[in-house]
Amino acid sequence: MAHFGRRDITYSALDNELTPPLGRRVETTIAAPTMITLDHEHEDANKVIIHKVPKNKGGWTHIDDLDTFFTRMYRYYIRGGFYPMIMSDLFYLLQFIFIVWFSTFLVHCVDYNTLFRNGPNPNRTQKLTLSDVIFPTSVCVTYISWKWWCLITLSAVIWLMRLVISIYHLYHAYDIKLFYNNALRIKESDLVWLNWSTVQERIREAQPEHHMCVHKQEINELDIYHRILRFTNYMVAMVNKNLLPLQIRVPHICDFHYLSRGLKWNLEFLLFSSPWSPWENCWQLRECYKDHSKRMMLARQLEKQIMWLALINLLLAPLIQAWQILYFFFNYAELIKRSPASLGLRTWSLYARVTLRHFNELEHELRDRLNRAHKPANKYLASFSSPITTVVAKNVVFLSASVLGVLVVLSVYDEDVLTVEHVLSIITILGCILAAARSLIGEEDRIGGGCTGPAWGEELFVQVLGHVHYLPAAWKGRAHTKDVAAHFQQLFQFRAIYILFELLSPLLCPFLLFSLRSRALDIVDFYRNFTVSVLGIGDVCSFAQLDVRRHGHPHWQAPGKAKGDNNTQYDQGEGGKTELSLVAFSCRHPGWLPTERSQRQFLRSLRQSMHHALPTTNHLNKTMLGSYIQQSLFGAVTPLPAVLSYYPQQRQQYRLPDMDETSDEDDMPGPMRSGTVQQSSSRGLAGVSSALGASALGLEPSVQAPTDDNNDMSVSTLHLYDLHLSQAGQNISCCVNKCNERHRGRGGGIEGEETPLLHRP
Repeated sequence: MAHFGRRDITYSALDNELTPPLGRRVETTIAAPTMITLDHEHEDANKVIIHKVPKNKGGWTHIDDLDTFFTRMYRYYIRGGFYPMIMSDLFYLLQFIFIVWFSTFLVHCVDYNTLFRNGPNPNRTQKLTLSDVIFPTSVCVTYISWKWWCLITLSAVIWLMRLVISIYHLYHAYDIKLFYNNALRIKESDLVWLNWSTVQERIREAQPEHHMCVHKQEINELDIYHRILRFTNYMVAMVNKNLLPLQIRVPHICDFHYLSRGLKWNLEFLLFSSPWSPWENCWQLRECYKDHSKRMMLARQLEKQIMWLALINLLLAPLIQAWQILYFFFNYAELIKRSPASLGLRTWSLYARVTLRHFNELEHELRDRLNRAHKPANKYLASFSSPITTVVAKNVVFLSASVLGVLVVLSVYDEDVLTVEHVLSIITILGCILAAARSLIGEEDRIGGGCTGPAWGEELFVQVLGHVHYLPAAWKGRAHTKDVAAHFQQLFQFRAIYILFELLSPLLCPFLLFSLRSRALDIVDFYRNFTVSVLGIGDVCSFAQLDVRRHGHPHWQAPGKAKGDNNTQYDQGEGGKTELSLVAFSCRHPGWLPTERSQRQFLRSLRQSMHHALPTTNHLNKTMLGSYIQQSLFGAVTPLPAVLSYYPQQRQQYRLPDMDETSDEDDMPGPMRSGTVQQSSSRGLAGVSSALGASALGLEPSVQAPTDDNNDMSVSTLHLYDLHLSQAGQNISCCVNKCNERHRGRGGGIEGEETPLLHRP
């Protein structure tokens, strides 16, 4: 043991260890068992302590890159297993070949003069065949120019690269398949019937046996999410702090948020995955980005990288634009022909999917949450339909449907009607007009009824907020105005607008990247100020730690409780991001035990305040929470007196058992504290929100009834918004009126919660 005290002995750590296991850290008490041996034979030559990890027959002991491994596990789960992944990649490669071949065929192998009868003496009575309008293969090849051959060669190179990448991914996917089958004991046929929480629990159970992470004997849910969503959390935080320029200003028209798949890929490539990105590897930020003295040098380097990336995008814009047009045409042509009304359907924009995302929220969890908000969001925007527009649209539907119906009946009676010139074109155009006009008529107007007006808009806004969780609090009381609806449409846009934005992406991306150069210093400072090193995890975004003491906002927490450090607006998450993310993660994982005292105190105070959220039934619909409960239980149009008439005798409100509102488990003795924390935290917020509506109306809730995580999140979100509105009062800034001013000043900012990320000296 004398060797451990020698100063000249060095430690040979493994590649992904940020700190030596022999370092004095609190986490060493739960570290995975290791064996330290000394190489006495080569002691004088090397003087190295060799760190040996226990061997395991599965081959998954001490995985070098757990980020990539867990990400592949999640993708394996999302894509449905190994064989669906093979089929998906195979058909993608075939689709690529088809697009290139079919484009070449349409451009060089079709005789359009004969097809459209544009010759000098066209015989319009003669019936054309395919051989009349398609050139032979030998003739077709001679018509292909050298420029087109260059494009075909470039496409072939891209296809080969994609083939190599697919083989590489499938090779590792097979290893993930073995891990699922052997370590997790999950067959591929059973994967479709399991939810992610079950898979995650199996991963945690496999950790003590396989020691995938060498620093910890056990891993929790947050550890897994940190590794899968490390870069995603940074992106969500940057958008939340208004660090990335995702707004386009059209003079004299409007300003709108813009984020396309191409722009998102460029940002992720620049900030996370490129060889010159701030990241040394998947889990560690470059040390120079943690050094305050190098911030100006790094900012200049980042500006140059952004400029080169923007120039490359500008040079490749014509090719990318052509590919985008072909891809979307082949994808949506059949859909538009079959159902033209699909372009009038709404979908969540890519910007909405980033700004409405919680910290530590997986892709399928976000998708399910926004899907639940789809119906109330449609109803909310449909409530703003103009009476004049509705009347005109109904008459257009009547006229176009009448003519279209006659043509369809005649075509069924005699198919020669379709051979009449322009008849088929008229049928297609009338179908598009009919679909467009029907999209302007609300669902309630189509069935001949419905409720409109300011109250209806406010109630629908509460329903939407209960699912999306992130909308400006200043919209309350203004949700029935068209100004708010216009801003909400940027998040919930028509599919036609979504396709248009994607088609414009190759043209807009270079200019948006050029505008990012002015934020280079902010990005460098963001990485330095909001990156923390976690043992066994690596460098993560501090916002993803869900630390309400450092990144919380006092107005988003229950009154009368300690708020922790006096953090500045620079450190606070905007729009209650930290608090709402903590609540959402706690609801999805009732068994998760928060490690920070501030997190436990926040969740406990929130549970306690929810018990007193509805003191009397006479004021049930005066808060967002009360309005949501009334709509969920009895419908939006049911008058409150009619609801209360069913329950003449009000009973005692529901309360969690063993809940002491004035106690703090951190002041209890050790054994008592651990038992109380496990009992209360295992319930999370579950049970409170599911019984809150019944208790408010005097019903007897069932304590043993199964809880609904989605309902828990909705109720908790609305209660937090009520707390925020009651504490912030008149200090809430309305982003509808001040969004333009916020983007003008980078240094000083605007007073209020929604100001942009500020420079830190």
